[in-house]
This record gives sequence, C-alpha cells and structure tokens, in this order.
Amino acid sequence: MNEITETRLFRDSDFYLVPLCLLMMFIFMYIKRRKYNGLQMQRYFIPALVWRLVFVFFYAVIVQYYYGAGDTLMYYRGVTDMYHAVSDDWSHLADIFLVEKMEPSNPIYTYFMYDGHSVTHYYMENAGTFAVCKFALPFSLLFGNSYVCISFCLSLFSFAGCWRIYKMFCEMFPRLQWKFALSILFLPSILFWGGSLLKDSICMGSLGFALYAAYQIFFTKRKVFVSLIILLACCTLLLYIKPYILLCLLPAFILWMFLGFRKRIADSGVRRLATLFLFAGALVGGVLLLGKLTQTELASQYSTERIVETAQGLQDEYSKLEESTGSGYSVGPIGDSFASLILLFPLGVITTFFRPFLFEVRNPLMLISALEAFAFLCLIYMAFRKIGFRRFFKTVFSSPVLVFCFVFAFVFAGIVGVTTANFGSLARYKIPCLPFFLMMVFIVMDQSGKFSPSVVFGRRLF
Repeated sequence: MNEITETRLFRDSDFYLVPLCLLMMFIFMYIKRRKYNGLQMQRYFIPALVWRLVFVFFYAVIVQYYYGAGDTLMYYRGVTDMYHAVSDDWSHLADIFLVEKMEPSNPIYTYFMYDGHSVTHYYMENAGTFAVCKFALPFSLLFGNSYVCISFCLSLFSFAGCWRIYKMFCEMFPRLQWKFALSILFLPSILFWGGSLLKDSICMGSLGFALYAAYQIFFTKRKVFVSLIILLACCTLLLYIKPYILLCLLPAFILWMFLGFRKRIADSGVRRLATLFLFAGALVGGVLLLGKLTQTELASQYSTERIVETAQGLQDEYSKLEESTGSGYSVGPIGDSFASLILLFPLGVITTFFRPFLFEVRNPLMLISALEAFAFLCLIYMAFRKIGFRRFFKTVFSSPVLVFCFVFAFVFAGIVGVTTANFGSLARYKIPCLPFFLMMVFIVMDQSGKFSPSVVFGRRLF
C-alpha cells in the first residue's frame, strides 16, 4: 500500500498566485457591477463577494489546521492528479473530459492510483466526485494548481448563481432587497459551505443559474436561446453531482408554472376548466420527466422503487460519523415502507431548519450553525405570533412563487433532515433550501403589513 502523504492547501506560490487571481476577479466583477448602476442592489454586489472570499480562506484554515481532513482534500488530490496528467501530456484532457468517471482502462488511471494516497482512484470511479474535479481543473491549470485560487474561482461561480436568485426575487419583490440579500448573499451557512472546492459550491451556482434561466424562458421571455443552453448545462451538472437537488427543484418549478399560468386567466369559469387540464398536464409531464431522470444511472437510487433503500443507506452511513465526531442525531429509524419515510418527514423539516439547538452544540463550528438555526426559529415564531398560523399559510398558497419556495424548501429539508443523521454533514447539505425558506418567510411577513421591509429583528423580539 502506498504511503499517505499530507495534502498542503497553502503553498509558497500562493504569495503571487493569489494576488493575481484576486486582481483578475475584481476587475471582472467591477465591470459586471456597472450593469446595476443606479440600482439599490448594486451596494451588495462587491461586499457579498468579499465576504465569500474571506470565508473561503477561513474554511481552508479550518480544514488544514483544525480538522486535518475533509472532502475538499480529496477533491484537491483528484484535481492535482489531473493537473499532473495534463502537464505531462495535454492530450490527456480528452481522457478526462470525454468520460463520465474514471475506469481502470483509462490512460491516466495510474495518476490517481499512485499519487501517494492509495484511495484517490476509488473516489474518481464515482461520477459525482469526478465531475467536481473536472469542473475545477481549468482553474487549476490557470493558477498553477493553487488550492486557494481554485476555491476562489468556485466561490465566484457560486456567488454568480446566488446573485441570479437574488436578482430574480428582487425583480418580483423590490421592497425586500436587503432581506433577500441577507437570505442568499450573506447567510453564514452559504458563505462557509457554499464556496471552496466542494460539491456544494458547484451545486449552489448551478441551482442559481438553472433557476434564473428557467425563469427567463418561461416567465419573462428574455434571452430564451442562451437561457436554454445555460439551463441544460446546469441541470446536467446537478444531475451528475447531486441529482436529488434537481429532483426536488423540477416538481416545485413545474407547480410554479402551472399556478402562474392559471392565475393569468381572468374568467373564473375558464380558469376552473383550465385548471383541470393544466394540472393534469403538469402532473403527467412532471411524473414522466422525473421517471426519465431516475432511469439514468446517475439518479436511479432516487426512483420510487429504490428511494426507501437509498434513504436507509444514507441514514446508516451518516450515523456512523457520530462515533468519531459526537455530532450525530436521530429522527427515528426508517422502516421498510415509503409510509415510514413520510411519517418522519415533519421531524426532518424541523431538524433541517431549527437544529442543532443550542444545548446540542458539541464544538465551535456547531455553535455557528446553532445560532443561525435559533435565528430561524425566532423569525418563524415572530411571523406566526403576529400574522397567525392560518393566515401565514393562506398567504403562502395564494402566490405561485411562494408555493414554489414552500414546496422546494420543505421537500428538500425533509429529505436531508431524515437521511443525514449528523449535524456536521447537515449544516452543509441543507444550504440549497435555506434561502428559499427565509425569503418565503420575509415575503409573507411583508405582505401582512406588520413588519418593516428593512428591519429583521426589532428592539423587542417578542
């Protein structure tokens, strides 16, 4: 067996590569910033990016000197092996980008097998892991395989996707630009986990690009051809890396489209008749589309026949982390039927949005997550107390975009809350649904007329 050597995230070359990378990024971003001259949202553009880059550096320090291990190290080893292979022979780019995953017959397989870590080649045989490394390789080649520069570039992609979500909601609800910025641009969980060399960075960026592209195609009718290309590319990325995000997003967006088209019909009789046909069409189309996706090898574990088995396997896998990290939790064992999974769903939702509780904190990083979850709990308490539980959900279900937020956020939260079983992993996996939940709450609070659009927590919390 090969001797496992230390993976260093900080190198001497970073002293000149990192400033070069930052200079290029900020020149590019200042040019992009001009598009928003005279708009309130412009004030958040550069600060949001700066905070992301600060958190990228903070995350790298934590991984290198506190944890000493993590998924990001494994991805960096894979990217490093690809970097060496391409540096030796540029024709190896075809051996990387023209395959879904690494096979023993691939000419560069030995780069992963004999890189001094003995397990990298096994990880590269997974299509999702291999896709992350492929996505990061161009940035590695551009900046001399600097981990910090690669992470900065992925953070920029994640920021660009989040900015599109922010921009989309600001177009629909311009009064809430500050609260939307807090929800998607400055939320601590997204800043910490939504950057760096991780699956989550690519997924957050892809989610934002895909959603905004679909919004332009089906609602605003702008840049349809370009948006279609972006939508297909980003959905493909999600399918390879985290297919369950795409499987949660598609039904929610189809429902948004259905309700949006229904709402445009002025005549009540025609609207009732159209509702039947639109609903049937949306339901059949959604089922067929999801069925087609789950027939692929990449998402087959999420098919109706295997979803319970997949959930049980994920819960067992993450529960094993409790022994080593002490951050495990349980919402109850998943039985052998789909009904048992549904029964645990509400507990999964509560766990995702409102846990860990403060008394469950076991380490400093859990404290940050717990404080954020406590803020979510205080916010929803304020909303229910002043608006009322019934009126709150009546407002949600009266708006197609709020229904979209509700369905995506709650379905996603229930899935990850039930299956993860470890607070450390949950803090990372739940970030796609947090901004939609938070923006939904802010919109309902604003439409009630009982809350200021510029104040989140007043002097008197209760």
